Amino acid sequence: MSAQKIRKNAEPKFEEAMAELEEVVRRVETGDTPLEESLQAFERGVALVRRLHARLDAVQSRIEELSRGPEGALGTVALAGFSDDEGEDDEP
Repeated sequence: MSAQKIRKNAEPKFEEAMAELEEVVRRVETGDTPLEESLQAFERGVALVRRLHARLDAVQSRIEELSRGPEGALGTVALAGFSDDEGEDDEP
């Protein structure tokens, strides 16, 4: 069985689902599609949003699991390029 056939049965990657959602939104926003097609696109968009949200929740849970300290307490880890006070004025 080829990788492409296996991939068709698997859920799309997060980035693929996000790109599909963006395309659905673009199609619906044009207003050029018939009502029934717009409704189908909207339903597909809702399904994609739910799938993406569930994936983000799973990733967040995994990150929290990996961030637990030796006694089980949840700690925070600064990510490169991000700061806790992003968007706030820095004062000396």
